[in-house]
Amino acid sequence: MTAAAFLVADVGATNARFSWAHRQGLRGEPVQLPTADFADSDALLDTVLARLERRTPKAAALAIAGPVSAGRGRMTNRPLSFDAATLSRRLGCPVTVVNDFHAVARALPDLEQLVQIGGAAPKPGVKAVLGPGSGLGMGLLAPLNGGWHVLASEGGHGDLAPGSPLETEILSVLQASYGHVSWETALSGPGLVRLYRAVCGVWGVEPEDLAAEQITARGVDAGEPVCHQTLEVFFSLLGGAAGNLALTVCAQGGVYVAGGIVPDLAEFAAASPIRRRFDERGPMADMVRAIPLYLILDPAPGLTGALGCLRDLLSAS
Repeated sequence: MTAAAFLVADVGATNARFSWAHRQGLRGEPVQLPTADFADSDALLDTVLARLERRTPKAAALAIAGPVSAGRGRMTNRPLSFDAATLSRRLGCPVTVVNDFHAVARALPDLEQLVQIGGAAPKPGVKAVLGPGSGLGMGLLAPLNGGWHVLASEGGHGDLAPGSPLETEILSVLQASYGHVSWETALSGPGLVRLYRAVCGVWGVEPEDLAAEQITARGVDAGEPVCHQTLEVFFSLLGGAAGNLALTVCAQGGVYVAGGIVPDLAEFAAASPIRRRFDERGPMADMVRAIPLYLILDPAPGLTGALGCLRDLLSAS
């Protein structure tokens, strides 16, 4: 390994991805491991280092699916914790640990595989990202002194706002089961299952025991009405959440949709109500209609963003 090689990671609730990189980009195929196979971060790192067969990076950056403060983070849906100081001593190099959507936000200027759904060309200004996966992550990226500054967000836990009579009925069903209903309650992998069961409740049909992947597989076919309706409502709500985010931060640089669910449904998303709901902003509709909405199809935006965070850290030192 050359002295210029960096180690970057994106540790999600489902998969953990690690890759070598240099300043210009990722190097080689990432190592991907099921996160659930590891009881602690030491075991995960041991396996990764053995797979990579190289043990002395110049610096490392890890993006994790959980809150991070002062270089320490614990995953929300897995019993793994990460501490930058401890990792630095173990790896023998500077280490930064960030939230996963902090990394995805940092990746936005460097992404190459995007599908634009409506809007005009992006303008200089704030970029925003949200993405349904194990939860609903959000992040912001603001231009600063010729570079970029990431702003964290927990907007996925904001109150879900229905935009149609059907969505109001669905919200009532969800409230009866869960009390407080956030965007994440419906806009996530587990949320898609909740949404399906709520649609069944509104329709008065008995729900099947379906996983999120089965709902999406059936839902792309209009001949399967309940799952299809579920996906339509999912993307309608996603458009509403994205439009609210666009207004809240005046995202003239565009709003981006990431996460593990949407990329495989890009064609369905483009024909769904997502853009119509994004634009339905009352007196601010004209402003929002000009904001581009993108689907992120890049395979590893978290790794790209972790590298961006690492470059920022090394440039500042």
